[in-house]
Amino acid sequence: MTLSGSRLDVMRFVGEKIDSFVGEYLKPIETNWQPADFLPDATRETFFDEVKQLQESTRELSYDYMAVLVGDTITEEALPTYESWLMDMEGVNQGDSHGWSRWIRGWTAEENRHRHLLKKFLYL
Repeated sequence: MTLSGSRLDVMRFVGEKIDSFVGEYLKPIETNWQPADFLPDATRETFFDEVKQLQESTRELSYDYMAVLVGDTITEEALPTYESWLMDMEGVNQGDSHGWSRWIRGWTAEENRHRHLLKKFLYL
């Protein structure tokens, strides 16, 4: 099929194909990393020592590196806007649990983990 039709036709065409490969690229949440895997655990007695160690190990990060982390955090904070825009596109049915809706929600969950990790890392 030639994708010379309208944008709606393209979105529908791609949406029908997504389910055939989305499982390869979006892993089940139970197998994905979580921000807490990389940050000090506030429930442990060693929490404050771990925070101090994290601060010591990042003390010498360059201004450019920190600027990128802050910029990435700001971009990730806009995630709800990106998701809303994508879910509102013609050819995307928000009520579906497959196709574009499945991919957008999975992508949003992944990006949300990035956001939480960056935000908490910078806070600590």
